[in-house]
Amino acid sequence: MSDVVIRLQEVSIGYGRPLLRPLSFTIQRGEFWGIVGPNGAGKTTLAKTILGLTPPVAGVVELGRNDLRFGYVPQRHRLNPNYPLTVADVVMLGRTGHIPMGRRPTDVDRRRVADELERLGIGSIGTQSFRSLSGGEQQRALIARALAADPDVLVLDEPSESMDLLGGTDVLLFLKRLKLEQSITVVMISHHLGDVVGAVDHLGFVNQHRNEFQAGATHDLVSDASLTRLYGRPMTVQRVNGRWLVDVQGEQE
Repeated sequence: MSDVVIRLQEVSIGYGRPLLRPLSFTIQRGEFWGIVGPNGAGKTTLAKTILGLTPPVAGVVELGRNDLRFGYVPQRHRLNPNYPLTVADVVMLGRTGHIPMGRRPTDVDRRRVADELERLGIGSIGTQSFRSLSGGEQQRALIARALAADPDVLVLDEPSESMDLLGGTDVLLFLKRLKLEQSITVVMISHHLGDVVGAVDHLGFVNQHRNEFQAGATHDLVSDASLTRLYGRPMTVQRVNGRWLVDVQGEQE
């Protein structure tokens, strides 16, 4: 299990009752996963089950080691919009696991916060109020907070939410570099299929409404048949100049 980060064995996700059939798949160290499906498909529930925030209804979520550290970027709209903290304060929350109870942040902690703010391109706004930022800037601050924890696994729920085309593209490119340069395992939740398939090396297709789940390497799963099963509409996919193009056809079943 040296390279296994997370293994799900016949796991039923849900809140008291299963949302869909049991899931079994393995996430290896350094992989970049995209969890994709329509709105309300169960993607966030799966992410919270992987994180240990929501216990499985049945089955086992097995971690590669006991001291595995997670960084989590929730959907921005789930946060209190009146967060009374500066941007740097928000990012410092990511250092909580490194600061003993009753102790104040050290110079090392402050340096880590400054480094992540710079890396996300928001180093100049660390003293501003978090609630005064644009949606895209808030999202970058939340990614910086997760990375300040020095995670082994980074889990992001709709990380390009509230960003324009360029901002969303920059975040995806940043995550690809992060995975390559630091061998961090990345799990990204998104309903933007076209963006995700071009960035990740593994996919999980989720749709509780159709009792559908598939997981595997991107090149194995991105097919007309797989996408049609997932969304319940005829779909075609082709690779043009290194990019996946997805076309939705016909009416919903």
